[in-house]
Amino acid sequence: MTSQQTFEKVSLTIEADVLHRVRDRVEPGKVSAYATLALRRQLERDGLDDLIGDLVEVNGPLDADAVAQYVDEWR
Repeated sequence: MTSQQTFEKVSLTIEADVLHRVRDRVEPGKVSAYATLALRRQLERDGLDDLIGDLVEVNGPLDADAVAQYVDEWR
């Protein structure tokens, strides 16, 4: 059994240069799918920010040197 996706139509105001770049990148008619993917990714980042905030609340502030080390390793 598959779950059926539901959709809602919304109106968004997007900066013209951003919209032009998206339209150059995706197939015609695929802007909504691209925007949905971008919104999902932002929600994931927001969730990570929330998790970091919770961990800082429980364990105290992050060690700036350790954060810098991990950022360097991820690049």
